Amino acid sequence: MKKLVSIRALTARLNRKLAKESKKLLKYKPRLQSDDPIVEYAIVDLKTNSILNYHMASELQEFARGLGCLASLEEVSFE
Repeated sequence: MKKLVSIRALTARLNRKLAKESKKLLKYKPRLQSDDPIVEYAIVDLKTNSILNYHMASELQEFARGLGCLASLEEVSFE
C-alpha cells in the first residue's frame, strides 16, 4: 500500500538533503498571462546565487526519488 507524502513534507526533505551541498529548492510561479496556476520549482546554489535546475511540480517526485528523499512505497499528494 502506498503512503502519501504532502508536497510540503517533500520540499522539507529535499531542502535538508540539498543544504549539505549549499543548495535550496525554491517554489515560484512563472509570469504567464493564463488562468492556469502553474507552479514550478528551481534549485538555487546559495554560494553563487544562481539557478541550477528547473522542475515542474509533476517532475518533483522523480527528482526526489533520484536523490533518495522519497521511498518506493511513497507517493506525493499534490493537494
